[in-house]
Amino acid sequence: MAGAGRSAWLMLLGSAALPATLFWDFSFESTIGVDRFFAAPHVATDLAVLLAAAGAFGLLRASTRAGDPQAVALGRARAPLGAWLVLWAALAFATALVFDRWWQTGYGLAAGIWHPPQILKAVSFFALATGVGLVWLPRQEQPGGALAFALAGGALLSLISVVTLASSFANLQRGAFFYALCCATYPVVLAALAVSGRLRFTATAAALFAFALQLALVWILPLVPGAPEVGPIYNPRTTLLPPPFPLLLVVPALALDVLLRARSSRAGALLGLAALETGVAFAALFLSVQWLLAGFLLSPAADSWLFAGGGRHWPFFLRIEPSARVAFWHAPGDALDATRAALAALYAVLAALAGLALAAGMKRVRA
Repeated sequence: MAGAGRSAWLMLLGSAALPATLFWDFSFESTIGVDRFFAAPHVATDLAVLLAAAGAFGLLRASTRAGDPQAVALGRARAPLGAWLVLWAALAFATALVFDRWWQTGYGLAAGIWHPPQILKAVSFFALATGVGLVWLPRQEQPGGALAFALAGGALLSLISVVTLASSFANLQRGAFFYALCCATYPVVLAALAVSGRLRFTATAAALFAFALQLALVWILPLVPGAPEVGPIYNPRTTLLPPPFPLLLVVPALALDVLLRARSSRAGALLGLAALETGVAFAALFLSVQWLLAGFLLSPAADSWLFAGGGRHWPFFLRIEPSARVAFWHAPGDALDATRAALAALYAVLAALAGLALAAGMKRVRA
């Protein structure tokens, strides 16, 4: 079905564009501060969801017309499981969009960042990206299919970066909470990709895509003019704020690819041991490379357009002392000692186990 193939690529395009629009939204609100309904980043997010939903509807129509026996039936309609998930995500996003305005009108600034409509939006974004991955999972034998599956995984990694953005500034990257958060999230996706992907280095390709996407935004967004439109203004700007420099997930992702490929022919009874190896490897490598990168990003050497570091770029509404801009912040009880590092490694093991179990379940997806 040529039409189904085009629809699947359309879904991938929408999924890949989604985290880019959300990073843009962060930059826009951190620079301008006026959260208009029809602001350019919001419209771009709407279009990304609409694009993925249009692709999912195309798959639904093609599968229904062909009477695809492997598709999931809902009444007379048939579609791949991933397409149904994307359509649900689009409906959930539209619902959240309607109630978000009502919620903020009723509660104003007291609504906070993670109020119920915003949580529903986040759930819909992850459901959409997951659905696109499920669509491409059984299509990996097609030309470009294995790469498309990896790119769908990269979109998922980028979405994790979006929702953890407030905890990912370089100043926080030597604290226990930052490492615990990363170890509890990223290995789920990376482990599932490493096992389910048909590329030799699927997890690495996904991490490279996520890195390249965010890096492009670090370079491009500051080229767009923008200035705060509300006060107080503690950090004046004339261009959009770049998002934080992307995390070095590529290094632990490569390790997971190598370790899990080496175990691919072994028995499923060794799932726990595989999770232990990959979880500890992720935690040790990610801590090592990110610890060094964080130090560099707060140094004068990183104060350039290339790295957007040096402690120079901050949302206009944050009041930060000059000395704190280039210092590491440690909340009480957040020091990264041996105990907390071991706890982060445990989170990584559990996350890797969840990813491997997810990959085992994904083997049953046929459409």
